[in-house]
Amino acid sequence: IPLPTCVYNASGPRTGSSAALAKIAASDSGGILAKSATVSSQTGNPQPRTWHEPETNVASLNSEGLPNSGIDYYISPDTITESVGSATSDKKPYMVSISGKNLHDN
Repeated sequence: IPLPTCVYNASGPRTGSSAALAKIAASDSGGILAKSATVSSQTGNPQPRTWHEPETNVASLNSEGLPNSGIDYYISPDTITESVGSATSDKKPYMVSISGKNLHDN
């Protein structure tokens, strides 16, 4: 896939909605990478999802549990149009990370 630049966002918690993806599309990134999606939507792990080592505060753990809207949301024409907007004229690719529910699915 040709990219205008080799730098683009990582898939993660701030890439789960078309509004968040539109901000990336408006940036100088070389592409737009949506949040990792599963076949069905899922809410992820219960709160709290982060832990910070209390004594020295030098370690932390994040376990989101892959909350996402499901692959159909991320590949729908409406979501792509809302996310990419005018970036299509810049030939900035829109990409989706796909994840299975277990090792066998991946």
